[in-house]
Amino acid sequence: MGKLLRVLVVIILVLGGLALALAIMLFGRRELLIGRTWTLEEQVIRIAKTLEAQDPADQPQPGLPGRDVSPVTSRELENPELSTFWDTYMHKLEQDNLPTLDIGTEEKRLQLRSYYRYETGPDGKLRKAIDPLSGKPSTKGAGTMAELLDQVFERAKAQNALLNRVRAELKKVRAELVDTITELNAVKKQGRTDKKTIDGLRADVARLEDEKRALERKIERLEQEKKELAAELAEAKAEIAKLKEEIESLKKTVALQDKKIKELIGIINRPTGTDSQPPANTWNQKLSPGDKGKIVSADGKLKFVVIELSDAFMVEMLGPGRDQPLPQIEMMVRRPGMKSAAGDFVSRIRLKQVLRDQNLVVADTLIDWEQVPLEKGDVVFF
Repeated sequence: MGKLLRVLVVIILVLGGLALALAIMLFGRRELLIGRTWTLEEQVIRIAKTLEAQDPADQPQPGLPGRDVSPVTSRELENPELSTFWDTYMHKLEQDNLPTLDIGTEEKRLQLRSYYRYETGPDGKLRKAIDPLSGKPSTKGAGTMAELLDQVFERAKAQNALLNRVRAELKKVRAELVDTITELNAVKKQGRTDKKTIDGLRADVARLEDEKRALERKIERLEQEKKELAAELAEAKAEIAKLKEEIESLKKTVALQDKKIKELIGIINRPTGTDSQPPANTWNQKLSPGDKGKIVSADGKLKFVVIELSDAFMVEMLGPGRDQPLPQIEMMVRRPGMKSAAGDFVSRIRLKQVLRDQNLVVADTLIDWEQVPLEKGDVVFF
C-alpha cells in the first residue's frame, strides 16, 4: 500500500510537472493569441474608417461648357457643334468627405470580440445559438464578429468597384484631355502661323496707311493746284475770248489792209505814162521793186525803225552823188517764215530821215498797217 502510494505520488508529481510545463507553454500561446486578436481588432477598426459607409449619391448635371468640335474656318458660327463628353461623365464620383464606417465604439468593439451568436433561452438566460444545419454553435448573424467583418468586406468590395469606375472615368478623361491637347496644339500652331501673317498684314497696313496719308497730302496739293489751274483756265478762257475778239477785229483790219496793199502794189507796178498820176506821198521817179534792206533797230513804243538799205537802192533814191533829198515814200516790211492771214507781211513804213554815208534811214511805222510789232531782221521791200 505504501509502495502504491509512492508510485501514485510520483505519477502525480510527473503529471504536475507536465501540467506545469504545458501551462507555461499555453500561457505564451495565450498571450500570442490575445495580442494577435487585439492587433487584428484595432487594424480592422482602422481599415473600416477608410471605407465609405455608402456609395456617393447621384448629383444633378452641372452647367459645364462643352468643347467646340466644329472645324475652324473664317465663317462665324453662333451655335457650333459641342462635344457630348459631359453627358456620360459621372459627376457623383467627384464627391469627397463622405462618411466612413465606424466600428470603434464600445458596442461595436464588444460585438467585434463576440465570435459566437448568442440568444435568450427559455429560461431567460443568454446561451450560444446552435446552427440547425451543423448542430454546432453559430458564428454568424446579428451581434457577431462575422456581421461586422461582412459589412467591412461589402464596403471594401463597393469601394473597389467605385475605384474601378473612377479608373474607367479617368481613362475617358485622359482620352478627352489628349484630344483637347492635340486640338489645342494644332490650334496654337495654326495660331502662330496666323499671328505671323497678321503681323505681316499689320506692317503692310501701316505702310499702306503711310502711303495713304502721303497720297492724301498729294491729293490736297493737287486739289489746290487744280483750283489754281481752274482759276488760271478761267482767266485763260477770258483772255482767249478777248483774243478771239481781237483776232476777228484784226482779220477785218487785215482784209482792209490786203485790199490797200493790192491797190498800192497796182499803183507801184503801174507803168509811167502821160495819163498816169503818182500818188501824193510817192517820189516822181520810178523805183525798182524787190528787197531793199532790213531793219537793224525797232522801237515799239515810239513807233519808228532804223533801216539799213542797199547801196543800189540808196543810189536809186538819192542819185549817184547821194545829194538829192530823201523822198517821202512808203515801203513794206515782211518777216520770212511768218504765217498769218496776210502771209509774211508785217507792216508799212514811211521814210523820214537818212544817214547818207551809212546807208541808214529812219522811218515811221504806219500803225494802221502793223500786223505784229516790227523786229530787228525784218526785210524791207518796195
